[in-house]
Amino acid sequence: MINLIFYATKLRALAIVGVLLIHISARLVRQEVGSFEWWIGNIVDSSVRWAVPIFFMLSGMLLLGKKEAQSVVIKKRVPRLIWPLLFWSFIYSLWASRYQLHTYSLEQSIINLFNGTIKYHLWYLYTIIGLYLCMPLFKTLIQYGKKVDVRYFICLSFLTSAIFISLSSFLQIKLAGGFEYLLGFGSYFLLGHYLANTDISKRVAYFFYIMGGIALFVTIMGTWLFSLRDGTLNQGFYEYLSLTTPFVAISIFILFKHHGNNLCGRFTTYAAKYSFGVYLIHPIVLDIFRSKEFIQATDISELSTNPIIYIAIILSVVYIFSILLTMFLHRIPYINRLV
Repeated sequence: MINLIFYATKLRALAIVGVLLIHISARLVRQEVGSFEWWIGNIVDSSVRWAVPIFFMLSGMLLLGKKEAQSVVIKKRVPRLIWPLLFWSFIYSLWASRYQLHTYSLEQSIINLFNGTIKYHLWYLYTIIGLYLCMPLFKTLIQYGKKVDVRYFICLSFLTSAIFISLSSFLQIKLAGGFEYLLGFGSYFLLGHYLANTDISKRVAYFFYIMGGIALFVTIMGTWLFSLRDGTLNQGFYEYLSLTTPFVAISIFILFKHHGNNLCGRFTTYAAKYSFGVYLIHPIVLDIFRSKEFIQATDISELSTNPIIYIAIILSVVYIFSILLTMFLHRIPYINRLV
Protein backbone atom coordinates (compact mmCIF):
# COMPACT_ATOMS: atom_id res chain seq x y z
CA MET A 1 0.00 0.00 0.00
CA ILE A 2 1.42 3.36 -1.02
CA ASN A 3 1.40 6.38 1.26
CA LEU A 4 1.00 9.98 0.09
CA ILE A 5 1.86 10.01 -3.60
CA PHE A 6 2.35 13.51 -4.90
CA TYR A 7 2.86 12.43 -8.48
CA ALA A 8 -0.71 11.09 -8.56
CA THR A 9 -1.97 14.56 -7.64
CA LYS A 10 0.15 16.13 -10.37
CA LEU A 11 -0.99 13.60 -12.94
CA ARG A 12 -4.64 14.27 -12.12
CA ALA A 13 -4.14 18.04 -12.34
CA LEU A 14 -2.38 17.74 -15.70
CA ALA A 15 -4.73 15.11 -17.13
CA ILE A 16 -7.78 17.34 -16.81
CA VAL A 17 -6.00 19.97 -18.87
CA GLY A 18 -5.32 17.25 -21.44
CA VAL A 19 -9.02 16.38 -21.55
CA LEU A 20 -9.90 20.03 -22.20
CA LEU A 21 -7.37 20.17 -25.03
CA ILE A 22 -8.86 17.04 -26.61
CA HIS A 23 -12.28 18.64 -26.73
CA ILE A 24 -11.02 22.08 -27.76
CA SER A 25 -8.96 20.73 -30.66
CA ALA A 26 -11.84 18.55 -31.88
CA ARG A 27 -13.16 21.22 -34.23
CA LEU A 28 -9.73 21.97 -35.66
CA VAL A 29 -9.16 18.37 -36.80
CA ARG A 30 -12.51 18.43 -38.56
CA GLN A 31 -11.33 21.13 -40.92
CA GLU A 32 -9.66 20.41 -44.25
CA VAL A 33 -7.15 17.58 -43.83
CA GLY A 34 -3.61 18.91 -44.17
CA SER A 35 -4.46 22.58 -43.59
CA PHE A 36 -2.47 24.57 -41.03
CA GLU A 37 -5.45 24.57 -38.65
CA TRP A 38 -5.83 20.81 -39.06
CA TRP A 39 -2.16 20.16 -38.37
CA ILE A 40 -2.19 22.23 -35.16
CA GLY A 41 -5.31 20.41 -34.03
CA ASN A 42 -3.81 17.03 -34.93
CA ILE A 43 -0.55 17.67 -33.07
CA VAL A 44 -2.36 18.92 -29.96
CA ASP A 45 -5.00 16.18 -30.00
CA SER A 46 -2.41 13.44 -30.56
CA SER A 47 -0.20 14.81 -27.78
CA VAL A 48 -2.85 14.65 -25.04
CA ARG A 49 -4.65 11.38 -25.80
CA TRP A 50 -2.92 9.87 -22.76
CA ALA A 51 -5.04 12.04 -20.42
CA VAL A 52 -8.13 9.82 -20.17
CA PRO A 53 -6.13 6.57 -19.74
CA ILE A 54 -4.23 8.28 -16.91
CA PHE A 55 -7.50 8.83 -15.06
CA PHE A 56 -8.29 5.10 -15.30
CA MET A 57 -4.75 4.25 -14.19
CA LEU A 58 -4.97 6.56 -11.19
CA SER A 59 -8.28 5.01 -10.13
CA GLY A 60 -6.77 1.53 -10.28
CA MET A 61 -3.63 2.68 -8.51
CA LEU A 62 -5.55 4.18 -5.59
CA LEU A 63 -8.38 1.65 -5.26
CA LEU A 64 -7.09 -1.82 -6.11
CA GLY A 65 -4.67 -1.80 -3.20
CA LYS A 66 -7.35 -0.92 -0.66
CA LYS A 67 -8.52 -3.68 1.68
CA GLU A 68 -12.11 -2.74 1.08
CA ALA A 69 -15.04 -5.14 0.79
CA GLN A 70 -16.93 -5.02 -2.48
CA SER A 71 -20.08 -4.26 -0.50
CA VAL A 72 -18.41 -1.00 0.60
CA VAL A 73 -17.54 -0.21 -3.00
CA ILE A 74 -21.15 -0.77 -4.07
CA LYS A 75 -22.64 1.18 -1.16
CA LYS A 76 -20.17 4.07 -1.08
CA ARG A 77 -18.14 4.45 -4.25
CA VAL A 78 -20.61 3.47 -6.96
CA PRO A 79 -23.32 5.90 -5.75
CA ARG A 80 -20.71 8.68 -5.84
CA LEU A 81 -20.64 8.13 -9.58
CA ILE A 82 -24.26 7.18 -10.27
CA TRP A 83 -25.72 10.31 -8.70
CA PRO A 84 -23.47 12.67 -10.70
CA LEU A 85 -24.27 10.65 -13.83
CA LEU A 86 -28.02 11.04 -13.29
CA PHE A 87 -27.80 14.70 -12.27
CA TRP A 88 -25.54 15.82 -15.11
CA SER A 89 -27.44 13.73 -17.64
CA PHE A 90 -30.52 15.73 -16.69
CA ILE A 91 -28.61 19.03 -16.87
CA TYR A 92 -27.14 18.24 -20.27
CA SER A 93 -30.50 17.08 -21.58
CA LEU A 94 -31.90 20.48 -20.67
CA TRP A 95 -28.80 22.19 -22.04
CA ALA A 96 -29.28 20.49 -25.41
CA SER A 97 -32.74 22.09 -25.62
CA ARG A 98 -31.63 25.51 -24.33
CA TYR A 99 -32.70 27.34 -27.50
CA GLN A 100 -36.05 25.52 -27.67
CA LEU A 101 -36.98 24.37 -24.18
CA HIS A 102 -40.46 23.41 -25.34
CA THR A 103 -38.87 20.54 -27.30
CA TYR A 104 -37.43 18.96 -24.15
CA SER A 105 -38.69 15.41 -23.57
CA LEU A 106 -38.13 13.60 -20.30
CA GLU A 107 -38.94 10.30 -21.99
CA GLN A 108 -36.34 10.89 -24.70
CA SER A 109 -33.83 11.96 -22.07
CA ILE A 110 -34.29 8.68 -20.21
CA ILE A 111 -33.83 6.77 -23.48
CA ASN A 112 -30.66 8.75 -24.18
CA LEU A 113 -29.44 8.03 -20.66
CA PHE A 114 -29.63 4.31 -21.33
CA ASN A 115 -28.15 4.78 -24.80
CA GLY A 116 -25.29 6.84 -23.38
CA THR A 117 -25.85 9.59 -25.96
CA ILE A 118 -26.67 12.60 -23.81
CA LYS A 119 -23.21 14.26 -23.88
CA TYR A 120 -19.93 13.09 -25.32
CA HIS A 121 -17.91 13.10 -22.08
CA LEU A 122 -20.31 11.16 -19.84
CA TRP A 123 -19.15 7.82 -21.30
CA TYR A 124 -16.33 7.92 -18.75
CA LEU A 125 -18.79 7.58 -15.86
CA TYR A 126 -20.45 4.54 -17.43
CA THR A 127 -17.07 2.90 -17.92
CA ILE A 128 -15.64 3.64 -14.49
CA ILE A 129 -18.85 2.40 -12.82
CA GLY A 130 -18.46 -0.86 -14.73
CA LEU A 131 -14.85 -1.17 -13.58
CA TYR A 132 -15.85 -0.54 -9.97
CA LEU A 133 -18.39 -3.36 -10.21
CA CYS A 134 -15.70 -5.66 -11.62
CA MET A 135 -13.15 -4.82 -8.93
CA PRO A 136 -13.30 -8.27 -7.25
CA LEU A 137 -11.97 -9.79 -10.47
CA PHE A 138 -9.05 -7.40 -10.61
CA LYS A 139 -8.28 -7.79 -6.91
CA THR A 140 -8.33 -11.58 -7.21
CA LEU A 141 -5.83 -11.44 -10.05
CA ILE A 142 -3.58 -9.13 -8.04
CA GLN A 143 -3.86 -11.14 -4.83
CA TYR A 144 -3.47 -14.66 -6.17
CA GLY A 145 -1.68 -14.14 -9.45
CA LYS A 146 2.01 -13.56 -9.95
CA LYS A 147 3.23 -10.33 -11.48
CA VAL A 148 3.94 -12.19 -14.69
CA ASP A 149 0.26 -13.20 -14.78
CA VAL A 150 -0.80 -9.58 -14.36
CA ARG A 151 1.58 -8.50 -17.12
CA TYR A 152 0.23 -11.24 -19.38
CA PHE A 153 -3.37 -10.15 -18.82
CA ILE A 154 -2.53 -6.49 -19.44
CA CYS A 155 -0.57 -7.19 -22.61
CA LEU A 156 -3.15 -9.63 -23.98
CA SER A 157 -6.00 -7.22 -23.25
CA PHE A 158 -4.28 -4.25 -24.88
CA LEU A 159 -3.34 -6.35 -27.91
CA THR A 160 -6.89 -7.65 -28.31
CA SER A 161 -8.34 -4.16 -28.00
CA ALA A 162 -5.79 -2.68 -30.41
CA ILE A 163 -6.51 -5.37 -33.02
CA PHE A 164 -10.25 -4.72 -32.83
CA ILE A 165 -9.75 -0.94 -33.02
CA SER A 166 -7.25 -1.18 -35.87
CA LEU A 167 -9.35 -3.51 -38.02
CA SER A 168 -12.37 -1.28 -37.52
CA SER A 169 -10.63 2.07 -38.11
CA PHE A 170 -8.01 1.32 -40.73
CA LEU A 171 -9.35 -1.65 -42.70
CA GLN A 172 -12.99 -0.69 -42.11
CA ILE A 173 -13.85 -4.21 -40.98
CA LYS A 174 -16.69 -4.24 -38.48
CA LEU A 175 -16.18 -7.00 -35.93
CA ALA A 176 -18.75 -8.29 -33.48
CA GLY A 177 -17.58 -7.65 -29.97
CA GLY A 178 -17.62 -5.13 -27.17
CA PHE A 179 -15.64 -7.16 -24.67
CA GLU A 180 -12.46 -5.50 -25.92
CA TYR A 181 -13.51 -2.28 -24.18
CA LEU A 182 -13.89 -3.98 -20.80
CA LEU A 183 -10.55 -5.71 -21.35
CA GLY A 184 -8.81 -2.55 -22.51
CA PHE A 185 -10.03 -0.09 -19.90
CA GLY A 186 -9.78 -2.81 -17.27
CA SER A 187 -6.14 -3.15 -18.25
CA TYR A 188 -5.57 0.57 -17.70
CA PHE A 189 -7.16 0.06 -14.28
CA LEU A 190 -4.78 -2.81 -13.52
CA LEU A 191 -1.85 -1.06 -15.12
CA GLY A 192 -2.06 1.89 -12.73
CA HIS A 193 -1.80 -0.43 -9.71
CA TYR A 194 0.94 -2.50 -11.34
CA LEU A 195 3.17 0.45 -12.28
CA ALA A 196 2.70 2.16 -8.91
CA ASN A 197 3.68 -0.96 -7.00
CA THR A 198 6.54 -2.15 -9.20
CA ASP A 199 10.13 -0.94 -9.11
CA ILE A 200 10.91 0.28 -12.60
CA SER A 201 14.58 0.47 -13.53
CA LYS A 202 16.02 3.40 -15.47
CA ARG A 203 16.61 1.06 -18.39
CA VAL A 204 12.96 0.05 -18.56
CA ALA A 205 11.89 3.66 -18.03
CA TYR A 206 14.02 4.89 -20.93
CA PHE A 207 12.62 2.10 -23.10
CA PHE A 208 9.08 3.35 -22.48
CA TYR A 209 10.12 6.99 -22.95
CA ILE A 210 11.46 6.06 -26.39
CA MET A 211 8.43 3.93 -27.20
CA GLY A 212 6.14 6.72 -26.02
CA GLY A 213 7.90 9.21 -28.30
CA ILE A 214 7.70 6.82 -31.26
CA ALA A 215 4.03 6.11 -30.52
CA LEU A 216 3.24 9.84 -30.42
CA PHE A 217 4.98 10.37 -33.77
CA VAL A 218 3.10 7.43 -35.27
CA THR A 219 -0.19 8.83 -33.95
CA ILE A 220 0.43 12.23 -35.53
CA MET A 221 1.64 10.93 -38.89
CA GLY A 222 -0.68 7.92 -39.01
CA THR A 223 -3.71 10.13 -38.40
CA TRP A 224 -2.58 12.36 -41.27
CA LEU A 225 -1.99 9.51 -43.72
CA PHE A 226 -5.24 7.66 -43.02
CA SER A 227 -7.21 10.92 -42.97
CA LEU A 228 -5.75 11.76 -46.40
CA ARG A 229 -6.81 8.33 -47.62
CA ASP A 230 -10.35 8.73 -46.30
CA GLY A 231 -10.73 12.40 -47.20
CA THR A 232 -11.88 13.11 -43.64
CA LEU A 233 -10.57 12.67 -40.11
CA ASN A 234 -9.68 9.08 -39.26
CA GLN A 235 -9.53 8.76 -35.47
CA GLY A 236 -8.09 5.26 -35.28
CA PHE A 237 -4.85 6.39 -33.65
CA TYR A 238 -6.73 8.75 -31.34
CA GLU A 239 -8.58 5.86 -29.73
CA TYR A 240 -7.65 5.26 -26.10
CA LEU A 241 -7.22 1.57 -26.89
CA SER A 242 -5.24 2.05 -30.11
CA LEU A 243 -1.84 0.56 -30.85
CA THR A 244 -0.08 3.75 -29.74
CA THR A 245 -1.94 5.46 -26.89
CA PRO A 246 -1.03 2.91 -24.16
CA PHE A 247 2.70 3.47 -24.77
CA VAL A 248 2.31 7.24 -24.41
CA ALA A 249 0.22 6.86 -21.25
CA ILE A 250 2.73 4.44 -19.69
CA SER A 251 5.65 6.75 -20.47
CA ILE A 252 3.88 9.74 -18.90
CA PHE A 253 2.99 7.73 -15.77
CA ILE A 254 6.55 6.46 -15.32
CA LEU A 255 8.00 9.93 -15.93
CA PHE A 256 5.92 11.43 -13.14
CA LYS A 257 6.55 8.48 -10.83
CA HIS A 258 10.31 8.89 -11.20
CA HIS A 259 10.57 12.67 -11.36
CA GLY A 260 7.36 14.17 -9.98
CA ASN A 261 6.95 12.86 -6.46
CA ASN A 262 8.03 16.01 -4.68
CA LEU A 263 5.66 18.22 -2.70
CA CYS A 264 2.76 19.71 -4.68
CA GLY A 265 2.03 23.42 -4.85
CA ARG A 266 -1.30 24.84 -3.73
CA PHE A 267 -2.57 25.40 -7.29
CA THR A 268 -1.76 21.82 -8.31
CA THR A 269 -3.52 20.48 -5.22
CA TYR A 270 -6.65 22.51 -5.95
CA ALA A 271 -6.55 21.61 -9.65
CA ALA A 272 -6.45 17.91 -8.77
CA LYS A 273 -9.12 18.25 -6.08
CA TYR A 274 -11.60 19.88 -8.46
CA SER A 275 -10.68 17.88 -11.58
CA PHE A 276 -13.81 15.71 -11.42
CA GLY A 277 -16.05 18.76 -11.30
CA VAL A 278 -14.14 20.42 -14.13
CA TYR A 279 -14.57 17.25 -16.18
CA LEU A 280 -18.32 17.26 -15.60
CA ILE A 281 -18.89 20.98 -16.15
CA HIS A 282 -16.50 22.00 -18.91
CA PRO A 283 -18.64 21.00 -21.95
CA ILE A 284 -21.24 23.62 -20.95
CA VAL A 285 -18.55 26.28 -20.59
CA LEU A 286 -16.97 25.18 -23.87
CA ASP A 287 -20.34 25.39 -25.63
CA ILE A 288 -20.73 28.97 -24.38
CA PHE A 289 -17.33 30.04 -25.67
CA ARG A 290 -17.95 28.33 -29.02
CA SER A 291 -21.48 29.71 -29.39
CA LYS A 292 -22.50 31.99 -32.26
CA GLU A 293 -23.20 34.76 -29.74
CA PHE A 294 -19.65 34.62 -28.37
CA ILE A 295 -18.15 34.44 -31.86
CA GLN A 296 -20.19 37.42 -33.04
CA ALA A 297 -19.14 39.45 -29.98
CA THR A 298 -15.43 38.60 -30.08
CA ASP A 299 -14.69 37.21 -33.57
CA ILE A 300 -12.80 34.39 -31.83
CA SER A 301 -13.47 31.04 -33.46
CA GLU A 302 -11.66 28.04 -34.89
CA LEU A 303 -12.36 29.44 -38.37
CA SER A 304 -11.22 33.05 -37.94
CA THR A 305 -8.49 32.92 -35.28
CA ASN A 306 -4.94 31.63 -35.51
CA PRO A 307 -5.30 28.04 -34.19
CA ILE A 308 -2.48 28.38 -31.66
CA ILE A 309 -3.96 31.57 -30.25
CA TYR A 310 -7.46 30.06 -30.40
CA ILE A 311 -6.43 27.02 -28.36
CA ALA A 312 -4.60 29.18 -25.80
CA ILE A 313 -7.56 31.54 -25.32
CA ILE A 314 -10.29 28.89 -25.18
CA LEU A 315 -8.26 26.62 -22.89
CA SER A 316 -7.63 29.49 -20.46
CA VAL A 317 -11.21 30.74 -20.26
CA VAL A 318 -12.82 27.28 -20.20
CA TYR A 319 -10.47 26.04 -17.48
CA ILE A 320 -10.80 29.15 -15.32
CA PHE A 321 -14.59 29.30 -15.53
CA SER A 322 -14.96 25.53 -15.05
CA ILE A 323 -12.82 25.43 -11.92
CA LEU A 324 -14.53 28.54 -10.48
CA LEU A 325 -17.95 26.99 -11.07
CA THR A 326 -16.77 23.76 -9.48
CA MET A 327 -15.46 25.60 -6.42
CA PHE A 328 -18.79 27.44 -6.14
CA LEU A 329 -20.83 24.22 -6.39
CA HIS A 330 -18.62 22.63 -3.74
CA ARG A 331 -19.98 25.20 -1.30
CA ILE A 332 -23.60 24.18 -1.85
CA PRO A 333 -24.85 21.37 0.42
CA TYR A 334 -25.86 18.18 -1.40
CA ILE A 335 -24.83 19.65 -4.78
CA ASN A 336 -21.20 19.38 -3.63
CA ARG A 337 -21.61 15.60 -3.79
CA LEU A 338 -22.32 15.81 -7.50
CA VAL A 339 -19.04 17.44 -8.50
